[in-house]
Amino acid sequence: MSFHRKRITLLFTVLLLVSIVFTACAPATPAAPAVEEPSVEESTGEEAAEEVAEPVEQAAEIPDVIKIGVNETMTGWGAPYGDMTWKGIQLAHDHKPEVLGKPIELVLVDNKSEKSESAIAAQRLIEVEDVVAVVGVNSSSMAMAQNEVLDKAKIPSIGPACTNPLVTLDKPYAYRAAFIDPFQGWAAAKFATEEVGAKTAVLLIDITLDYCVGLGNYFRENFIAMTGDDHSVLGYFSFQTGDRDFTAQLTQIKALDPDIVFAPNEYAEEAAILQQARQLGLTPDIIFMAGDSADVPELLEIAGENAEGFVYTAQFHPDGYTHPEAVKFVEGFQEKYGIEPETFSVTGYDAYLIMIDAIERAGSTDPDAIKAALDETDFVGARGETKFDEEGNAVLGCPVIEIKDGKKTFRYIAEP
Repeated sequence: MSFHRKRITLLFTVLLLVSIVFTACAPATPAAPAVEEPSVEESTGEEAAEEVAEPVEQAAEIPDVIKIGVNETMTGWGAPYGDMTWKGIQLAHDHKPEVLGKPIELVLVDNKSEKSESAIAAQRLIEVEDVVAVVGVNSSSMAMAQNEVLDKAKIPSIGPACTNPLVTLDKPYAYRAAFIDPFQGWAAAKFATEEVGAKTAVLLIDITLDYCVGLGNYFRENFIAMTGDDHSVLGYFSFQTGDRDFTAQLTQIKALDPDIVFAPNEYAEEAAILQQARQLGLTPDIIFMAGDSADVPELLEIAGENAEGFVYTAQFHPDGYTHPEAVKFVEGFQEKYGIEPETFSVTGYDAYLIMIDAIERAGSTDPDAIKAALDETDFVGARGETKFDEEGNAVLGCPVIEIKDGKKTFRYIAEP
């Protein structure tokens, strides 16, 4: 390269460096001033039209038909519970068939009274039926299986009469329209010690079902605390769902001669226990007690006069609730079905209406919006005011019912 060309190249290099230095040192160009958006009051013309149009956009996201899933025990051992729950839900749907200006479609799936089928039913309601929420299941065991699926999918659910605490524990999208077993066990022990004057008790429990085991344990803890005697529970006898011969257990219980036999089992087994207890001469001297699973018409139909003096805790009795919403429910149920309502029909009824109330207040079918509304629930249904605690459990009173002269007789409501 010639000396002349080298000088030209050097000159260009120097000029380039100087340009870079000056650019780096130059002050930044000031940002353009923000344009102040006009307020709603100041907006006119097209701008105002755009602001007014926003809610229309949100409303368009709401489906033309809002699907509510119902996962219930329509066949299998839990069929009577599922039937009564479904009756209550249908009556509630009659009273409230629309939400957010759209018709509500109930999608019923039978879980066949099996845990695995309950999980499958929940999956179907999500993936195939595209429901926005679920009402069900009345059984604690089935509800636990369902909620493993629904909670992961963030689909809100309300269990009607599932009372085991584990149903909603650590499940943010799961709620229930019933009180829970720790309170029910306390209410049963309170009646046993204060109304019956019981000093001793025996437990007779179906160890197959979470509900029976859990409620039995809560009664035991409270009974011991209330009597102040660590030995006041004289024995714990067990069996499995489907058993019908309780002679061995009842014979041993008779020898112990307790004041109370707490047997919180399903209706079919409970009816057989009452029949055999009378045949063996345990009743009427020994009082048999149970939980809200006893509150179905089939128990009295099977046990007949052997149920005389039988006592149980429940979610509802018409004589215990006389406010307008309760009267509307009772009269509507009797007119539609020709029978008296009970625990499972009322919890199905209230569960549906609580869910629809939440969707209405949310103004949306978005799961998180519905959940937020459920957390703020303050709803007056057939059982009066319902609110949820931090785990999504309804805080309600517990009616106590006695079979007297062959009829369900209201004793009182144990308040939380």
